[in-house]
Amino acid sequence: MSQTTVQLALGKQKIIEDIKVLLNDSEELLRLSATLPGEGVEALRSRLRDHTDTARAALEDAQANAQSRYRAGIDCTEKYVRDNPWNSLGLAAAAGFLLAVLISR
Repeated sequence: MSQTTVQLALGKQKIIEDIKVLLNDSEELLRLSATLPGEGVEALRSRLRDHTDTARAALEDAQANAQSRYRAGIDCTEKYVRDNPWNSLGLAAAAGFLLAVLISR
């Protein structure tokens, strides 16, 4: 994996974690504001609840999509290795050799 790919993966993970924290904080705010009186507060609470539910559903969909793509990638890799064991062995040896050359520098 290149450095950019690693940074991109870490950035995505950080965004997901931040969204989860935001959702948890929003839900906590909804619970705490339940005792406040007023029509404006109720409307705000309702909109915040709707946005929180929408964001949570979108996050769950994105997570399910990522898991299915990850599983599909694993299945394709396993199928390729089973169908082409010698090619897979050669590729693994070449990758190991290149990694050893890069580390030795």
